[in-house]
Amino acid sequence: MKPLVVVTHWIHKEVVDYLSGSCNVFLNTTLYTLPRATIIDKAREAEAIMVFMPDSIDEEFLSACPNLKVVAAALKGYDNFDVDACTRRGIWFTIVPDLLTVPTAELALGILMVLTRNMLAGDRFVRTGEFTGWKPQLYGVGLHGAICGIIGFGAVGRALAKRLRSFDVRIIYNDPSPLSSEEEDEMGVRGSLSMISFRAVILFSRLSR
Repeated sequence: MKPLVVVTHWIHKEVVDYLSGSCNVFLNTTLYTLPRATIIDKAREAEAIMVFMPDSIDEEFLSACPNLKVVAAALKGYDNFDVDACTRRGIWFTIVPDLLTVPTAELALGILMVLTRNMLAGDRFVRTGEFTGWKPQLYGVGLHGAICGIIGFGAVGRALAKRLRSFDVRIIYNDPSPLSSEEEDEMGVRGSLSMISFRAVILFSRLSR
């Protein structure tokens, strides 16, 4: 008999097909979080469960699902999961450390482009019906040749810097653990003298070149 795997939220068909090849899968096909009691009920006989950000697993949950061998978290952080409780029961708890690095960097880049080129203001103006043709307005300043300060140069900060370099942006970063001069040269960035212990906070300013 195939082991039962419970997936608490919607996932792509390719993942469902992959799991179905060796497991019986209970899948939440909606876009909403199921009640905790429903998840526990579905997972009572499950050997594995795939969980997401709205979920929570603790001693009470594990006691109700004694067959669990794997809790696979489709996320990076795990504050709402009792990893120690899983470990005491011999249950593997897994995360995806680099799951959102690239998407977050891409979203940050998208926001910068929207802000510096007045895209939202332009979109709203066109939708009012008042646009009658070109006028010298809403130019914005763009990214080319600008200076971007990134506070916190971890995985997300570095991924954003890599993408900003394509726009000929000068990048200055702050981080408690600065890169070596060789690493800075390779990435085309420069660290400032004052190291601030923040992470993934991005400041963008159009400064003089």
